[in-house]
Amino acid sequence: MRSAPTVPKWHAEVTSDSKMTLVVMDMQKLFLTDKKSPWHDGKLLSIVPKIQSLLKAVNPENVIFTQFIPPKNWQNEHGSWQTYYKINQGITGEMLGTDSLDVVDKLLPQVLNRAVLSTRKTTASVFTTGNFHSKIKKKSTKFLIFTGIETDYCVLSSVLDAIHLGYYVIVVMDACASSKKYGQRNAKGIFERFPEQLWITTSKQLIRQLQKPKSKN
Repeated sequence: MRSAPTVPKWHAEVTSDSKMTLVVMDMQKLFLTDKKSPWHDGKLLSIVPKIQSLLKAVNPENVIFTQFIPPKNWQNEHGSWQTYYKINQGITGEMLGTDSLDVVDKLLPQVLNRAVLSTRKTTASVFTTGNFHSKIKKKSTKFLIFTGIETDYCVLSSVLDAIHLGYYVIVVMDACASSKKYGQRNAKGIFERFPEQLWITTSKQLIRQLQKPKSKN
């Protein structure tokens, strides 16, 4: 029988007034509701209620929504990315338009809240493009909480970069999802390789922890 993931001792420091950033990764129509998109998968919408519950528990000033922005066309890309987008032309800007890049309607009210930040990225990891890292450094972020899609791609890439940069990372597994059959399980197996730096949890467990008073020690 497989043992449960280790809960790092530092998880007790995570309270509502901690230096944290809740990352809501790529919850866009491109992946969730736009049926013209070849990457559309309505099953991923199942995590929206979990994300909504976390958004209620976290100060809006500590929330960042990310948006994946594919290129306008494949010809402007280079190297292996040109090959990638030539094969996947259906998700380029010329084919889909800009509406598909918007966050899904159920989460849009939170994005429109002035306190909530948004950041755009053109690759899997939120650290490789855009101004995400400068934003969280400016906020003196210590704990990074990851939710969204897809667990075994953009979330995974961002989590690994966050660990390498020295952040304490929290992955809320029931607020993440993958379109691949074993994507969630496979990503969790990788997350479990970092027990000192990463806390694998659920939305209910994290909210319960956030509601605890800050330790005096």
